[in-house]
Amino acid sequence: MSSPFFITPQNFASDRKVRVVVAGAGGNGSQLLDGLGRLDRAIRAQLGAGLEVTVFDPDTVSEANLGRQRFGVHDIGFNKAILMVHRINGFYDLDWQAAPRAFNPSTHASFDLLIGCVDSGQFRHALGKFWRSRLSDSLWLDLGNGADSGQVVLGHIGKAGSRSDLRLPNVYDLYGDQLLAGDHDDMPSCSLAEALQRQRWSVNPITVSAALSLLDGLFLRGGLQHHGALVRIDPLSIVPLLVDPEQWGAMGL
Repeated sequence: MSSPFFITPQNFASDRKVRVVVAGAGGNGSQLLDGLGRLDRAIRAQLGAGLEVTVFDPDTVSEANLGRQRFGVHDIGFNKAILMVHRINGFYDLDWQAAPRAFNPSTHASFDLLIGCVDSGQFRHALGKFWRSRLSDSLWLDLGNGADSGQVVLGHIGKAGSRSDLRLPNVYDLYGDQLLAGDHDDMPSCSLAEALQRQRWSVNPITVSAALSLLDGLFLRGGLQHHGALVRIDPLSIVPLLVDPEQWGAMGL
């Protein structure tokens, strides 16, 4: 018996560009953005309009970021969002936008897809709480990491609007106040060596690959049978989160 199928929303396959916001251009965000550049090219090769991307990040590159994020020694001291957008625009001939500040949902609500790459439970919790009572057909793809694990969840950011036949639960729906646990460990590292002691080097690229696989299905395959994945490094495993309305109902979603 095949699992239920989430059909790609019509506004993701229209003749206008899909408006994408990426919040965070660090460990996950900097690696995801290169994939989005290639995805934009693939969408347009299938006669789609492509992506209109805005990247938010208030942080500057530090020495501890080198080796784990897509930055080099000459990038130190410069804003991550500006650097990544400049690089992607030049390489893929795009005109994406950079916003060197934190993403604020109350002032930037016009998007079709929000991709959260801010590895903070407080950020996820606040975002989910802000949107939970608001009607929206927009989707929220969230990427998060622990020391040797990660999760990717694609869901509707608010209450599903009139264009949505099936509402996907988002990371806030699934985890709620549990998102706030563990943020006390989220302290900046002073060096790459310290960062690698605290988090496996391969966590980010594997998590990003799982996220890009979801976007492949969403944009290029007409829909999805799973809306997320749980990733572990040792032993290596990637467990899909199936599109399963019966299970969601049992959870009270």
